[in-house]
Amino acid sequence: MTTNHQIVDCPYCGGSVPLDTTTICPYCQEDLSALAHLEYIHAIHYNQALSLAREDKLDEARERLLLSLEVKENFAPSHILLAKIYARQRQWVEAKASIARAMELSPDNETVRELAREIELAAQRAGGMAAHETRERVGQFLAAHQREVVRAFGVGIGLMAFIGIVLFRLFRDDDGDEE
Repeated sequence: MTTNHQIVDCPYCGGSVPLDTTTICPYCQEDLSALAHLEYIHAIHYNQALSLAREDKLDEARERLLLSLEVKENFAPSHILLAKIYARQRQWVEAKASIARAMELSPDNETVRELAREIELAAQRAGGMAAHETRERVGQFLAAHQREVVRAFGVGIGLMAFIGIVLFRLFRDDDGDEE
C-alpha cells in the first residue's frame, strides 16, 4: 500500500493527522474531511485535469489546471501538465511560460529541463513551418495579383484599342462631312 504523506493540523486540538489512513483526528475525534478537501483541492483539480488530458479533453483539462494553480500557484506538477497541454494545442508562448515556471519550482528536475528543451524545439519547428506557410501564401497571393494585373492590362489594352478605333472612325467621319 502506498501512502500519500499528506498531513493536516487539527484546528480543534492542534494534533497532526496523517490523511493516508483517516480524516478523523485520533486525538479529539473530529472529522477533518472538509479541511483535507480544502487543503488538497489543488491536487484534486490536478488529478481531474490529468484524467481529462488522457481523454484528450484538453480545454477542460487546462481549465482544471488553472483552478489548481489559483489555489496553489507553486504546484509544479500543474505547471508541467499545463505546459504539455499548451504545447499540444500549439500555444507556444503559454507552453514556454508554464514550463519556465515549473523549472523555477523544480530547478534540479532533469525531466522538466528535458520537457523545456522539447517544447523549445517544437516551437522553433512550428515557427519555421509557419514562416514557410506564410511565404507560400504570400507567393500565392502575389501570383494571383500578377495574374489580375495582366488581365487588367489586357482589358485596358483592349479598351484603348476600342476607343482608338471609335475615335478614328469618328474623326474620319468628321473629315468626310467637310467635303
